[in-house]
Formats: sequence, structure tokens, C-alpha cells
Amino acid sequence: MSKSSSPYVRRLLWIVACFVGGFALLCVSGWALVVNGSTQDSALVTALRWLPVATGAITVAAGFFLLSLPVPEDPEDFFLPDDADGELERTDGK
Repeated sequence: MSKSSSPYVRRLLWIVACFVGGFALLCVSGWALVVNGSTQDSALVTALRWLPVATGAITVAAGFFLLSLPVPEDPEDFFLPDDADGELERTDGK
């Protein structure tokens, strides 16, 4: 990501990645690994089958955590760079 992208956009991309990646892990690994498991699998194999499911659940939970973080009250804090006030003062002739 470039330096010019706002923190809001970066956070939104992280949220989307967490949801898409986490739900994909849950669906794919839940169906392919856990449902097709055998009762004769060892404890290690069973734990390894559940590892992607747990990782997907943690990733989705991280997406919900990022979604619940507070948003600044001034929307310009997201879209203007950190030194925008200095640039505006210089353009005003101050």
C-alpha cells in the first residue's frame, strides 16, 4: 500500500481480508477436513483437521474486533494526511 492511502482505507481492507479469509477458511476447511474426517483418525490428525477451522474463527473474530474499533468524530482525520493543517496554513498565506 502506498503512503498516500488513508488509515480508514487500510483498516477497511484489513476488515475485508479478515472476513473473506476467515469465512473461506471456515467453509473450505470445515467441509473438506472436518466433515470428511474418520473416526479412526489419531488425536494429532484430528487436531490438525480442526486447526484451519480455529484459525478461520479467530480471523473472523479479528475482523469483528477491527469493525468495532471507534471511528474519529471528524471524518477529515481519515482522509487528510497528518500534515494537512500545515499545508492549508501555507496556502492561506499565514
